[in-house]
Amino acid sequence: MLSNYEVLALLREMDEKQREQAKINPNVKFAENLKTIQFEVIQNLSSSESPSSTQTPEQIETTLTHLKNYNLTKSEKLQLINLRPQSIAELELIIEDCEDRFGMDTLRELIYIIGTNLPMPGKVVRCLESGAEFLDDESMTFIHYPLEQLEHQL
Repeated sequence: MLSNYEVLALLREMDEKQREQAKINPNVKFAENLKTIQFEVIQNLSSSESPSSTQTPEQIETTLTHLKNYNLTKSEKLQLINLRPQSIAELELIIEDCEDRFGMDTLRELIYIIGTNLPMPGKVVRCLESGAEFLDDESMTFIHYPLEQLEHQL
């Protein structure tokens, strides 16, 4: 199984090799269907909405290292990396039998691990302070704040 980041890297590498081949031999032809699929997948995975557009191999490796202690399946880990869930509600959709396997504290830990190791560009993850509004709403336990907003608070 490949993560979206790995697929994006592979397709970019293929695209670069095809361009080099076309420079060497302008008569070389590539299947138009293949080029269309490559282009569309690269565009989709490179968009600002896709976590793969900002991930690095180091971030993925660090995240997987932290997730080793949680008894997740390979496909669950892959989905966590590909989707970068930001709430406990999203985790429950990704992890099979989530409520039976993990307590609320563990789910909070997972969200924090993902938020800190696979950050959204320009944002950081912070735990809400005790007594803060929405603290009882489990989906709001961790919130991503724009860096500029945090700098103004400090």
